[in-house]
Amino acid sequence: MKCISAPNRTMRLVERFLAGFLLVLSLLVVAPALHAQDASSTTPPKVSHPKQPYSSKGVVLRQYTLQDRVRYQLWNYTWKPDPDKPITRIEVRIGEQKVVVYQGDDVAGVSPTTTGKPGHDTPTGHYTILLKDIDHKSNLYGVFIDSNGYVVDGNAEASEKPPAGAAYDAADMPYYLRIREDGVGLHAGFLPGYPASHGCIRLPHAFAELLFSNVSVGTPVDVVP
Repeated sequence: MKCISAPNRTMRLVERFLAGFLLVLSLLVVAPALHAQDASSTTPPKVSHPKQPYSSKGVVLRQYTLQDRVRYQLWNYTWKPDPDKPITRIEVRIGEQKVVVYQGDDVAGVSPTTTGKPGHDTPTGHYTILLKDIDHKSNLYGVFIDSNGYVVDGNAEASEKPPAGAAYDAADMPYYLRIREDGVGLHAGFLPGYPASHGCIRLPHAFAELLFSNVSVGTPVDVVP
């Protein structure tokens, strides 16, 4: 039998140890890469879709001046409904330019309003909410805007031809509550402090949002002189 000297035996053990260590090290390095490659082949890549600003034209985005934003927002109103009771009736008082919201006999909210101007008077009568549309656009009235999106004519009609270099933008009627088949309804809009609409009942934006969120199709609406 051939004998192996102690030094040679030690060298063989060291070589085997190093070989095993290098094998384990290579597996530790290669395995995560293979796992990542396998995961990437089965998981579809995430695609980021940036949000596009809303425009009824899809070409020019309407711009609002600071004055526009202030007068659209800063109106005093009250809103104190019982959260456990439904809104039972809305009353539009044309003479007072006021909207009163009821829960039974209790007043749940009061807001200023702008109703129809002479020639476009808001019709009185007893109605109900026929339709709710949170992002409604008028199909009759709007504005002409220039190539930068600023209003050049704030009293345009859909049937009119825009001036040279201008485009038509339908009027925004957010939080729209239709009460008549001819399109008359309540919605957020500009309140100048006197009757000025084409027949609709304009409300401050914040109040219109609250009202929209708390009424249903079928809620009664009384429009009184």
